[in-house]
Amino acid sequence: MSEEKLFEIFINSLDFDVSDYLVEELTELQNEIVNDATFILKDNIVGDLKTYGGSVKKNEEKFKEFMKKAETELEKDKYKEIKKKLKEYLKKLSELIIKTCVVIIPVKELPWVDVIFRTIPRISYHDKVQLMDNAIAYYGEIKCFVGRTTVYGKIKGQEPLFAPFTGNIDLRGYKLDESQKEPKSHIFPYVSAIINSLDSILTKNQLSKYHEEFQRHGDPICDFLMKDSDLNDSMGKITTAIESKRSKSDIAVCSIIVPLPSEKKSIVLISDEGQGQPRFGNCFEALLKLSAACCQLPSPAPQQPISGGQASGPSGGGVRTPGGQELKSWTAEELASEAQKRLAAQPSLPTWNEEDLQKLAEERGSGIPAGMEVWKEEDLQELAEKRKRGGLNIPEWKSDQDMPECASCGYSLRPGWTKCPVCETPVGEKPSKEEKKEPKEPSEDGQTDDPEQEADSTEENTDP
Repeated sequence: MSEEKLFEIFINSLDFDVSDYLVEELTELQNEIVNDATFILKDNIVGDLKTYGGSVKKNEEKFKEFMKKAETELEKDKYKEIKKKLKEYLKKLSELIIKTCVVIIPVKELPWVDVIFRTIPRISYHDKVQLMDNAIAYYGEIKCFVGRTTVYGKIKGQEPLFAPFTGNIDLRGYKLDESQKEPKSHIFPYVSAIINSLDSILTKNQLSKYHEEFQRHGDPICDFLMKDSDLNDSMGKITTAIESKRSKSDIAVCSIIVPLPSEKKSIVLISDEGQGQPRFGNCFEALLKLSAACCQLPSPAPQQPISGGQASGPSGGGVRTPGGQELKSWTAEELASEAQKRLAAQPSLPTWNEEDLQKLAEERGSGIPAGMEVWKEEDLQELAEKRKRGGLNIPEWKSDQDMPECASCGYSLRPGWTKCPVCETPVGEKPSKEEKKEPKEPSEDGQTDDPEQEADSTEENTDP
């Protein structure tokens, strides 16, 4: 198992929630961050700010109890190889709490009732354990309902884009309590789960799928937002995890629009991982323009009910693909009714009962279909013989039984012959032992296997 996977298992087992350590009293560092975040809104702020900052001192007993639980978990054998890094991670948690702060800003003449700012400190453990505290986020609830979850991000080497999100957001097990009366954007753990979902593989796949499979267009909401050049210029200034090098992935999602159907509202969130003062202005500017654009989205055309006399097929709820195409859907009862109608409209076809099928099977198994060529055993034997001769019809030669063979050379003798015309051996006489043996052909070097033959050859060669 990889180190990153073990880290993830360890963190999930601890169930750490930074909101457990938030208090209303801010430290000096947290006050400076809040002042930078609210400075650009000073002319639109109405009422008092609600500020919260992380504090270990105010929750010392709770933090000690948490660390004790973490040390017990750390002793398990599966963390043996990365135990040192996990200890470094635990040491960074107190700093992460201190650098967490939230401010709820009541505003006027803007798309939201409240704007929320928060820091997003993270502990990175890719190459080494380190705290990255530069990320921030602005978000709020707009008083309009966006029809579907929409994300914005960047793919390395490509232009940024908006993409529709299909299915449920990966909140990593967080369950939102719908009975809570406070605005959803004020629920810190819920917003934390949404921010964490931006790094989810599921979310990144939605962006790449819309880029590759749908060529970046087809969804009405995304098409509308992508045509707003002023909005895209502001969104393009956002620093993502690619530019900050927090993530090794080639895809980074930095913004999300989450519809709230029960309240007819939508949460719009922008995160920025830049450095220095410009990140506050860039992030809020992008949030303001995106929220305004969402309020200008054209309302989807209502679906007209189809009466029974006008319908050429079953009626059902409409479903839209990411490309904007509307598809029909049917209930089980409608599908059953359509099946009966199609069966009734089928042409008259012959039918068979079990006896007919059995009889037909017997006829096919016992007989030979008409027109099929049949061979007898003799025909097959003759065909085999022809194939042995290469397909030529050459008669096989057979020796005449009335013609005896010469006892010496094996030549066939006709009746009445007294001696063999080849070796002149009398018919019926056996060859004598003194008869010379047939000379053997010499080898390539002129030598033969018969020493007597070699001697005779030598004498002939030396004869003058």
